[in-house]
Amino acid sequence: MRISTSKSESMVLNRKRVDCTLRVGDEVLPQVEEFKYLGVLFTSEGRMEREIDRRIGAASAVMRTLHGSVAVKRELSRKAKLSIYQSIFVPALTYETRHFLLCDRVKGQADKEPEEPRVLITLWDPRK
Repeated sequence: MRISTSKSESMVLNRKRVDCTLRVGDEVLPQVEEFKYLGVLFTSEGRMEREIDRRIGAASAVMRTLHGSVAVKRELSRKAKLSIYQSIFVPALTYETRHFLLCDRVKGQADKEPEEPRVLITLWDPRK
C-alpha cells in the first residue's frame, strides 16, 4: 500500500489535547484538531455540535433561497412546495446523518460514568 503523505493528516480522538507524532517513512504527518471527510466534519473531541451547527447553517441558507423563489409563489401548490422542500431542504440538513453517536447524555456525565456504553441513535433513515 502506498500512502500519500501530502494528502494525509493525523488526528487523536481525546477530550484533551494530546500530541502524537505519526511518521510515514521519513515524513511526519501534521496533527489536526478537525477535518472534513466526505462532507462530514470530524473533531478531535469526537463531538458533533460543530457539524450540526454547520448543517443547520447550510439548511438555513437553502431556506432563505427557497423562500424568495418558491415559498411566496402563489402559482405553486402546497404539494409542489412540499416536494421541493423535501428534495432540497431536507437533504441539505440531513446529508449523511443516518447515525450519530451520543458520547454523553448530559454534559460531563461521560467523565463520571466511563463504563456507560455509547448510544447509537438514528436521526433520519431514507429507507423508511
